[in-house]
Amino acid sequence: MTTTTKPTTKRETKEITNLKKQVKGQSETMATLLSRMSALTDDMAVLKSDINKFKKNVANDVKYLTNRVDQ
Repeated sequence: MTTTTKPTTKRETKEITNLKKQVKGQSETMATLLSRMSALTDDMAVLKSDINKFKKNVANDVKYLTNRVDQ
């Protein structure tokens, strides 16, 4: 069985070129988004840690003040 292929027209070549550009652009956008998501995830972890430290510090301050008032 012989496989025949028709020659690519200029229009098809242009469409293929445009699709390749579109895929490249989408790949770059995805890379940017993934990088940004990673940065946001890191920022969120730092914020959670800071909030937990803040909660502990406030709890310690309240304990201290309560002890001072009770004396």
